[in-house]
Amino acid sequence: MPETDAVLRAMTNDGAFRVVAARTTNTAHDIVAAQKLSGSIAQDMADLVTSAVLYRETMAPSQRVQCIVRFEEEAGQLIADSHPDGWTRGLLQSGSGDAPLDIRRTKATLQMMRTLPNTELQRGVVEVPESGNLSEAFMRYMQLSEQIVSMISLGAVLEGDRFTSGGFVVQLLPEAREAEAAMETMTKRLEDFVEIKGRLQDMDASPSVLIEQIFEGMPFTWLQSSDIRFGCHCSRLRVMTTLSVLDRSDIQELVEEGEPLSMSCDYCGATYTVEIAQLQGLLSTS
Repeated sequence: MPETDAVLRAMTNDGAFRVVAARTTNTAHDIVAAQKLSGSIAQDMADLVTSAVLYRETMAPSQRVQCIVRFEEEAGQLIADSHPDGWTRGLLQSGSGDAPLDIRRTKATLQMMRTLPNTELQRGVVEVPESGNLSEAFMRYMQLSEQIVSMISLGAVLEGDRFTSGGFVVQLLPEAREAEAAMETMTKRLEDFVEIKGRLQDMDASPSVLIEQIFEGMPFTWLQSSDIRFGCHCSRLRVMTTLSVLDRSDIQELVEEGEPLSMSCDYCGATYTVEIAQLQGLLSTS
Protein backbone atom coordinates (compact mmCIF):
# COMPACT_ATOMS: atom_id res chain seq x y z
CA MET A 1 0.00 0.00 0.00
CA PRO A 2 1.28 3.50 -0.77
CA GLU A 3 2.14 5.73 2.14
CA THR A 4 -0.12 8.58 3.20
CA ASP A 5 1.11 11.95 4.37
CA ALA A 6 1.90 11.99 8.07
CA VAL A 7 4.28 13.23 10.73
CA LEU A 8 5.93 10.85 13.20
CA ARG A 9 7.97 11.57 16.32
CA ALA A 10 10.39 9.37 18.22
CA MET A 11 12.99 9.77 20.96
CA THR A 12 16.06 7.77 21.89
CA ASN A 13 15.62 5.89 25.15
CA ASP A 14 18.60 7.69 26.71
CA GLY A 15 16.79 11.01 26.23
CA ALA A 16 19.53 12.44 24.04
CA PHE A 17 17.70 12.97 20.75
CA ARG A 18 14.25 13.56 19.36
CA VAL A 19 13.36 13.19 15.70
CA VAL A 20 10.36 14.51 13.81
CA ALA A 21 9.95 13.11 10.30
CA ALA A 22 7.29 13.92 7.71
CA ARG A 23 5.97 12.63 4.43
CA THR A 24 4.49 15.57 2.53
CA THR A 25 4.23 14.02 -0.94
CA ASN A 26 0.47 14.30 -1.51
CA THR A 27 0.17 17.61 0.30
CA ALA A 28 2.98 19.29 -1.62
CA HIS A 29 1.79 17.78 -4.90
CA ASP A 30 -1.69 19.24 -4.45
CA ILE A 31 -0.28 22.64 -3.46
CA VAL A 32 2.06 22.72 -6.47
CA ALA A 33 -0.86 21.76 -8.73
CA ALA A 34 -3.14 24.44 -7.22
CA GLN A 35 -0.42 27.07 -7.76
CA LYS A 36 0.39 25.73 -11.25
CA LEU A 37 4.10 25.45 -10.48
CA SER A 38 6.79 23.43 -12.20
CA GLY A 39 10.55 23.02 -12.22
CA SER A 40 12.76 24.37 -9.46
CA ILE A 41 10.13 26.69 -7.99
CA ALA A 42 7.85 23.67 -7.49
CA GLN A 43 10.64 21.88 -5.62
CA ASP A 44 11.25 24.97 -3.50
CA MET A 45 7.55 25.17 -2.64
CA ALA A 46 7.54 21.50 -1.65
CA ASP A 47 10.58 22.03 0.60
CA LEU A 48 8.96 25.10 2.16
CA VAL A 49 5.77 23.14 2.83
CA THR A 50 7.80 20.43 4.54
CA SER A 51 9.60 23.13 6.55
CA ALA A 52 6.28 24.57 7.74
CA VAL A 53 4.99 21.14 8.80
CA LEU A 54 8.19 20.22 10.64
CA TYR A 55 8.45 23.67 12.24
CA ARG A 56 4.92 23.47 13.62
CA GLU A 57 5.26 19.88 14.82
CA THR A 58 8.61 20.68 16.45
CA MET A 59 7.93 24.07 18.03
CA ALA A 60 4.15 24.69 18.15
CA PRO A 61 2.01 21.59 17.48
CA SER A 62 -1.17 23.33 18.68
CA GLN A 63 -0.58 26.57 16.78
CA ARG A 64 -0.72 27.66 13.17
CA VAL A 65 2.67 28.60 11.71
CA GLN A 66 3.75 30.35 8.55
CA CYS A 67 7.03 30.16 6.64
CA ILE A 68 7.88 32.69 3.95
CA VAL A 69 10.69 32.83 1.41
CA ARG A 70 10.87 36.50 0.47
CA PHE A 71 12.93 37.49 -2.57
CA GLU A 72 14.85 40.76 -2.54
CA GLU A 73 13.76 43.87 -4.43
CA GLU A 74 10.09 42.84 -4.11
CA ALA A 75 10.57 40.12 -6.71
CA GLY A 76 7.96 37.98 -4.99
CA GLN A 77 7.55 35.41 -2.23
CA LEU A 78 6.63 31.83 -1.43
CA ILE A 79 4.32 31.23 1.53
CA ALA A 80 3.50 28.00 3.37
CA ASP A 81 0.94 27.69 6.19
CA SER A 82 0.59 24.69 8.50
CA HIS A 83 -2.41 24.33 10.82
CA PRO A 84 -2.74 22.12 13.93
CA ASP A 85 -5.79 20.45 12.38
CA GLY A 86 -3.43 19.05 9.75
CA TRP A 87 -4.29 21.19 6.75
CA THR A 88 -1.43 22.85 4.94
CA ARG A 89 -1.43 25.28 2.04
CA GLY A 90 1.01 27.28 -0.07
CA LEU A 91 1.04 30.38 -2.23
CA LEU A 92 3.32 31.93 -4.83
CA GLN A 93 3.07 35.71 -5.00
CA SER A 94 4.94 37.12 -7.98
CA GLY A 95 6.42 40.57 -7.60
CA SER A 96 7.64 43.23 -9.97
CA GLY A 97 10.15 41.11 -11.88
CA ASP A 98 9.41 39.19 -15.10
CA ALA A 99 12.01 36.44 -14.62
CA PRO A 100 10.96 33.17 -12.94
CA LEU A 101 11.69 33.17 -9.21
CA ASP A 102 14.71 31.05 -8.27
CA ILE A 103 16.38 31.13 -4.83
CA ARG A 104 19.60 29.93 -6.46
CA ARG A 105 19.79 33.11 -8.55
CA THR A 106 18.01 35.75 -6.50
CA LYS A 107 18.86 36.62 -2.90
CA ALA A 108 16.10 35.72 -0.47
CA THR A 109 15.30 35.45 3.22
CA LEU A 110 13.44 32.79 5.16
CA GLN A 111 10.94 34.09 7.70
CA MET A 112 9.40 31.76 10.29
CA MET A 113 6.39 32.80 12.37
CA ARG A 114 4.54 31.09 15.20
CA THR A 115 2.33 32.09 18.11
CA LEU A 116 3.82 31.87 21.60
CA PRO A 117 1.82 30.63 24.64
CA ASN A 118 1.30 34.27 25.72
CA THR A 119 -0.31 34.92 22.27
CA GLU A 120 2.63 37.05 21.11
CA LEU A 121 3.99 36.40 17.65
CA GLN A 122 7.47 34.90 17.41
CA ARG A 123 9.14 35.94 14.17
CA GLY A 124 12.65 35.16 12.99
CA VAL A 125 14.38 35.95 9.70
CA VAL A 126 17.55 34.42 8.24
CA GLU A 127 19.20 34.67 4.85
CA VAL A 128 18.81 31.78 2.44
CA PRO A 129 22.31 30.62 1.39
CA GLU A 130 23.42 31.28 -2.19
CA SER A 131 22.96 27.58 -2.93
CA GLY A 132 19.24 28.03 -2.25
CA ASN A 133 19.35 25.21 0.31
CA LEU A 134 16.28 25.61 2.55
CA SER A 135 17.51 22.86 4.89
CA GLU A 136 20.51 25.02 5.78
CA ALA A 137 18.35 28.13 6.17
CA PHE A 138 15.94 26.23 8.44
CA MET A 139 18.81 24.93 10.58
CA ARG A 140 20.26 28.41 10.87
CA TYR A 141 16.91 29.76 11.99
CA MET A 142 16.57 27.08 14.68
CA GLN A 143 20.07 27.84 15.96
CA LEU A 144 19.82 31.65 15.95
CA SER A 145 16.16 32.36 16.71
CA GLU A 146 15.10 29.32 18.75
CA GLN A 147 18.58 28.51 20.12
CA ILE A 148 17.99 24.80 19.58
CA VAL A 149 20.66 22.57 18.09
CA SER A 150 18.96 20.82 15.18
CA MET A 151 19.97 18.81 12.15
CA ILE A 152 17.51 19.14 9.28
CA SER A 153 17.17 17.68 5.82
CA LEU A 154 14.43 18.37 3.29
CA GLY A 155 13.93 16.74 -0.09
CA ALA A 156 11.55 16.98 -3.02
CA VAL A 157 11.76 15.10 -6.32
CA LEU A 158 9.59 15.94 -9.32
CA GLU A 159 10.17 13.61 -12.24
CA GLY A 160 7.28 13.47 -14.66
CA ASP A 161 4.26 12.12 -12.82
CA ARG A 162 6.43 10.94 -9.92
CA PHE A 163 6.39 13.28 -6.96
CA THR A 164 8.12 12.64 -3.64
CA SER A 165 8.52 15.06 -0.74
CA GLY A 166 9.51 14.86 2.92
CA GLY A 167 12.16 15.53 5.52
CA PHE A 168 13.19 15.38 9.15
CA VAL A 169 14.41 17.37 12.14
CA VAL A 170 16.75 15.77 14.69
CA GLN A 171 17.17 17.72 17.93
CA LEU A 172 19.67 17.39 20.74
CA LEU A 173 17.59 17.43 23.94
CA PRO A 174 18.60 19.40 27.06
CA GLU A 175 18.57 16.17 29.10
CA ALA A 176 21.33 14.63 26.99
CA ARG A 177 24.31 13.39 28.98
CA GLU A 178 27.71 14.16 27.52
CA ALA A 179 25.96 16.34 24.96
CA GLU A 180 29.08 17.21 23.01
CA ALA A 181 30.00 13.58 22.42
CA ALA A 182 26.41 12.66 21.60
CA MET A 183 26.19 15.48 19.09
CA GLU A 184 29.44 14.46 17.45
CA THR A 185 28.18 10.89 17.08
CA MET A 186 24.82 11.94 15.62
CA THR A 187 26.41 14.48 13.26
CA LYS A 188 28.64 11.76 11.82
CA ARG A 189 25.67 9.39 11.53
CA LEU A 190 23.62 11.98 9.65
CA GLU A 191 26.31 12.64 7.05
CA ASP A 192 24.53 10.00 4.96
CA PHE A 193 21.23 11.89 5.33
CA VAL A 194 22.30 15.37 4.17
CA GLU A 195 21.00 14.65 0.68
CA ILE A 196 17.87 12.52 1.07
CA LYS A 197 16.09 12.78 -2.27
CA GLY A 198 17.13 9.33 -3.44
CA ARG A 199 16.41 7.85 -0.02
CA LEU A 200 12.92 9.38 0.00
CA GLN A 201 12.19 7.97 -3.46
CA ASP A 202 13.29 4.49 -2.43
CA MET A 203 11.05 4.45 0.68
CA ASP A 204 8.10 6.45 -0.70
CA ALA A 205 9.10 9.12 1.86
CA SER A 206 7.91 6.90 4.71
CA PRO A 207 8.53 8.76 8.00
CA SER A 208 8.62 5.51 9.97
CA VAL A 209 11.31 3.99 7.73
CA LEU A 210 13.26 7.25 7.82
CA ILE A 211 13.26 7.30 11.62
CA GLU A 212 14.27 3.66 11.80
CA GLN A 213 17.22 4.37 9.52
CA ILE A 214 18.29 7.47 11.48
CA PHE A 215 18.12 5.64 14.82
CA GLU A 216 19.43 2.31 13.52
CA GLY A 217 21.09 0.43 16.37
CA MET A 218 19.88 2.99 18.93
CA PRO A 219 17.04 2.02 21.29
CA PHE A 220 14.18 4.46 20.79
CA THR A 221 10.51 4.94 21.56
CA TRP A 222 7.76 5.96 19.15
CA LEU A 223 5.87 9.04 20.26
CA GLN A 224 2.99 10.87 18.59
CA SER A 225 1.85 10.72 15.00
CA SER A 226 -0.46 13.01 13.07
CA ASP A 227 -1.90 13.26 9.58
CA ILE A 228 -1.35 16.19 7.24
CA ARG A 229 -3.10 17.18 4.02
CA PHE A 230 -3.60 19.97 1.54
CA GLY A 231 -6.38 22.24 2.77
CA CYS A 232 -7.51 25.80 3.14
CA HIS A 233 -9.63 27.76 5.60
CA CYS A 234 -11.33 29.88 2.95
CA SER A 235 -15.14 29.76 3.02
CA ARG A 236 -18.23 31.63 1.87
CA LEU A 237 -18.56 33.03 5.38
CA ARG A 238 -15.06 34.50 5.19
CA VAL A 239 -15.87 36.02 1.80
CA MET A 240 -19.03 37.66 3.13
CA THR A 241 -17.21 38.85 6.23
CA THR A 242 -14.53 40.47 4.06
CA LEU A 243 -17.16 42.20 1.93
CA SER A 244 -19.04 43.41 4.99
CA VAL A 245 -16.17 45.67 6.05
CA LEU A 246 -16.16 47.54 2.72
CA ASP A 247 -17.48 51.09 2.62
CA ARG A 248 -21.17 51.29 1.86
CA SER A 249 -20.39 53.22 -1.33
CA ASP A 250 -18.16 50.40 -2.57
CA ILE A 251 -20.88 47.80 -1.96
CA GLN A 252 -23.45 50.03 -3.69
CA GLU A 253 -21.16 50.29 -6.70
CA LEU A 254 -20.97 46.50 -6.90
CA VAL A 255 -24.77 46.29 -6.76
CA GLU A 256 -25.16 48.88 -9.51
CA GLU A 257 -22.87 46.90 -11.80
CA GLY A 258 -25.71 44.38 -11.92
CA GLU A 259 -23.56 41.26 -12.11
CA PRO A 260 -22.87 38.62 -9.46
CA LEU A 261 -19.45 39.03 -7.86
CA SER A 262 -17.03 36.15 -8.36
CA MET A 263 -14.07 35.75 -5.97
CA SER A 264 -11.38 33.08 -6.03
CA CYS A 265 -9.02 31.93 -3.26
CA ASP A 266 -5.40 32.49 -4.22
CA TYR A 267 -4.33 29.45 -2.18
CA CYS A 268 -6.67 26.68 -3.26
CA GLY A 269 -8.48 28.13 -6.28
CA ALA A 270 -11.97 27.72 -4.82
CA THR A 271 -14.45 30.15 -6.40
CA TYR A 272 -17.26 31.86 -4.52
CA THR A 273 -20.12 33.68 -6.25
CA VAL A 274 -21.93 36.43 -4.39
CA GLU A 275 -25.34 37.21 -5.87
CA ILE A 276 -26.76 40.72 -6.16
CA ALA A 277 -29.35 39.94 -3.50
CA GLN A 278 -26.57 39.03 -1.07
CA LEU A 279 -24.78 42.31 -1.78
CA GLN A 280 -28.02 44.18 -1.21
CA GLY A 281 -28.33 42.31 2.07
CA LEU A 282 -24.96 43.73 3.10
CA LEU A 283 -26.28 47.22 2.37
CA SER A 284 -29.28 46.67 4.58
CA THR A 285 -27.08 45.61 7.50
CA SER A 286 -24.34 48.23 7.08
